[in-house]
Amino acid sequence: MFDVSGMTLLGIAIRVTVVYLVCMVLLRVTGRREMAELGPMDLLTMLLLSETVSPAMTGGDQSIPGGIVAATVLMILCLVTGRIAFRSRRAERLLQGEVVVLIRDGKVRPDILRRFRITDEDLRASLHQKGIMHVGDVARAYVEADGGITIVKRSDHEESLARVHTHKPKPVDRAHA
Repeated sequence: MFDVSGMTLLGIAIRVTVVYLVCMVLLRVTGRREMAELGPMDLLTMLLLSETVSPAMTGGDQSIPGGIVAATVLMILCLVTGRIAFRSRRAERLLQGEVVVLIRDGKVRPDILRRFRITDEDLRASLHQKGIMHVGDVARAYVEADGGITIVKRSDHEESLARVHTHKPKPVDRAHA
């Protein structure tokens, strides 16, 4: 199908799909914390990764049609995986991960620290960014699917619970229902 410089455009599409899927698995295995906090070495790795896989996707084809096919297939794959994750909770967890409780009622879960390779200093910095000096002041902290840490202070948590428990629903006016 459409031979361009000895490489078919269909062949390019297949190569791009295979490389995309392999890279997606590698990024998922690498861990979400690494992706949430891209430092200089992480950025360098990502740039070198793109340079490394580029020839594998196009098979050395440097033509404009080959580049257009490769870019189009990449965008389609991105849209398709996003749509699949949106429609299926299971696929979303597989592709993007899920939220995990890191701190519950001021108690840090060391197993989660190890699992996501969060150092004490990383945790302390996240707390300080939210104006929290002591872990005991945390109602909940979560490692988000993207690797970020969300922190809920005890006072914020208690206020929201109080609002939920003190809210009294209005009686239904049956004459107008």
